[in-house]
Amino acid sequence: MTASPLYVLLEGPDDERFFSRIVRPLFAERGYEVRIWKYACEKRQLTINLIHAVRKGGHAYIFVRDLDRTPYARLRVQETLERFGHAMDAEMVVVVVPEIEGWYLAGVSEATASRLGVCVPSWRTDRITKEVFRSLIPRGISRIEFMQAILEDYDLALARKKNRSFRYFMDWFVDGEQLTPGGDESPYFSDCRGIG
Repeated sequence: MTASPLYVLLEGPDDERFFSRIVRPLFAERGYEVRIWKYACEKRQLTINLIHAVRKGGHAYIFVRDLDRTPYARLRVQETLERFGHAMDAEMVVVVVPEIEGWYLAGVSEATASRLGVCVPSWRTDRITKEVFRSLIPRGISRIEFMQAILEDYDLALARKKNRSFRYFMDWFVDGEQLTPGGDESPYFSDCRGIG
């Protein structure tokens, strides 16, 4: 059986690193081949064209965006729809609360924190910002190395408990029935580079 393409539209490299290592294998188990598009690195119209082509082809997609400083997720979804010309369904927009760094830290167990030599919050990570994340990185290790080390021993069950938006994503998209395989062929993108 051929895997159905699943287009995951992400902001940047930190999101790609997380989704490639943690999420891609979970979707592969469900028969999806994840194809990543980093929309923050592309012109807005190219992303809109991609979404239209994916939808026209009947393929599954997910649009992932950080909450950042927006006061609540529903407003962030609306902003996203407006920015991208209402090319996607609101139900397919995942808002990471508040930023992807919270998802990284949510899966750090006490044993992993000890191995990394960091003090990771034992409480929820729904308020972890990039700045808080940076403050936890041990001296002598780069941010990327720190992120990769976290992903090596990522605890999915713990992450679901410690971050509500991650749990929502897992329940709704990974374990749920929100995604349905689309058509038989992937859309052809003559102008769309960067799909990985």
